[in-house]
Amino acid sequence: MANWNANNRACTTTWTTLRVMGQIPQDMVFNNAGDVKISELTYWGEMTSADMRQTQARTLAIMMDNIFRMIRGAKYEEGKTNQQAVEAIINTLLNGEKIVADLAEINDANYYFWKENENA
Repeated sequence: MANWNANNRACTTTWTTLRVMGQIPQDMVFNNAGDVKISELTYWGEMTSADMRQTQARTLAIMMDNIFRMIRGAKYEEGKTNQQAVEAIINTLLNGEKIVADLAEINDANYYFWKENENA
């Protein structure tokens, strides 16, 4: 399981991005958000078809990538590409048993977040 930590930019950026995208409740505090299952995010619906869930996951992944890079100042880790990062997010968003902390761990592996090295 991923390490959910307020001193980790991937964790805090994933949390705030999910809040901005309306995927977790606005009043959910950081400490509780890491344990939220992907299947508990707003976009996930039990009645949603596999095709629709795939489309929604792709849309959310692209939005997340855009927010990370265009608004939050993230860059891809060395050797990582847009396609790799987005596909990793999609794959995580399609696994309802994963948790938000797992998503942050995937994001940490693909993005160098703004001032990330200053928190190390």
